[in-house]
Amino acid sequence: CSSAHAEVLALSLAQHLLDTFDLGGPGLPAHQLVVNWRPCAMCYGATIWSGIQRVVIAGGGPELEDITGFDEGPIHPDWRHELQVRGIDLVEDVLKAEAIQVFHEFAASNQLVYNGRLGSAGS
Repeated sequence: CSSAHAEVLALSLAQHLLDTFDLGGPGLPAHQLVVNWRPCAMCYGATIWSGIQRVVIAGGGPELEDITGFDEGPIHPDWRHELQVRGIDLVEDVLKAEAIQVFHEFAASNQLVYNGRLGSAGS
């Protein structure tokens, strides 16, 4: 399923378990999303609408796409500021070297890189 990204699933499960669409709602603790890189276009949208108050990432540069061949979609050029104006704190460069190593290991594994525009041909 092309929409079954970790961020979307984590946010959806949290909202379901807490019976709320707003993870930043009254009476709730501050929620954060901790992921391996800057969210893709789809996950970014889910993040800003979820109500979470902090995003923690290993990095936000081009490394993920450069190393793995993933297509992360069109990312707003000022995505960091867009989080900030929505009251979402951003913490970057947490275990960045380790994340990049995992991306290299994935690339070396020759796993299929999904991309709906390319059909079953992969990357």
